[in-house]
Amino acid sequence: MKSTLSIFAAAVLFSTVCAAVAAERYSLWPRRPAELEQARRLLKEHKGEDAARLLQPLVDQDGVAGREARQMVGAANAPRYLSRRHPGAAVYTVRHGDYLTRVAATLHCPYELLMLLNGMVDPAAIHAGQKLVYVPMNQRVEINMPRRELSVWDGQVLVAAYNIGNVERISTGTAAEETKVTRRDGFVEGGRVPVHSPLMVCANRTLSLGNGMVLAATGKPAAQAVRMDQADLNELALLVAEGTPVHITYTAADIPEATPGQQ
Repeated sequence: MKSTLSIFAAAVLFSTVCAAVAAERYSLWPRRPAELEQARRLLKEHKGEDAARLLQPLVDQDGVAGREARQMVGAANAPRYLSRRHPGAAVYTVRHGDYLTRVAATLHCPYELLMLLNGMVDPAAIHAGQKLVYVPMNQRVEINMPRRELSVWDGQVLVAAYNIGNVERISTGTAAEETKVTRRDGFVEGGRVPVHSPLMVCANRTLSLGNGMVLAATGKPAAQAVRMDQADLNELALLVAEGTPVHITYTAADIPEATPGQQ
C-alpha cells in the first residue's frame, strides 16, 4: 500500500510540474514582472525616485507590463518636476518693468506653473527685487499612435505618460513627424481665458501643435484632435512650454482614411 501511495504521489507531483511548465510556456497572459509590484510598494512609501529607477529597464517595452511601468514612473516623476524639489529649480530676481507672462516666456517656465510655484494669486502684483522660484521646462513630447500613448521625456528620463483616445481627422503619408507646441489655451466654463489671467491656474487646457493638430479633451470641438483625459491634459500643460518639440509616430492602421473635404 505504501508503495502504491508513493507512486501515486510522484505521479501527481509530476503532473503538477508539467502543468506549471505548460502554463508558463503557453499562457495567454505574459508573466508580470516582479518589479511592478515592488515599485507599487515603494510609491505607497513615498519613495518615488526609487520606484522610477527600479522601473527604468521596463519603460521602453511594449505590452501591458511596459504601459504599467510607464504610468507608475510618471506618477513618481511628474509631481517632482512640478515642484520646488525639481533638481533644475532656480531663482529669478524680478527687474523693473517685468511682467509675469514675459518672465515666464524668458525662463521657459509655463505661466501658471510660475504662479503655483510661488503661491501667487495676482500675477500683476510682482515687483522689482522679488525672488521667483521657477523650473525651466526643456522636455520633449512623444506621441505614439500605435501605443495610443503620449509621453514626456527629459533626455532619457521618462517624466510622464498618458493614454490618448480617438485621433480625429488626421491624414498623413509619413511614418513619423516632427513638430512643436505652438499654443497653450485655457478655458473656464467654455470661455477662453486670456493668457495673463489668474484663472489660467484653474483653467481646463488645450495644446495646439505646429502641424495643425490639437490636444483636446473628449467633447471639446477641434479639428485634427488627439483626445486625452482633461486632468491628464491639464497636468501636461504644466510640463510643456511653447516651443516644446513633439515627435509623432504613425502607422497606416492608426491613421483614419480622410473623407472628401478633409484634405
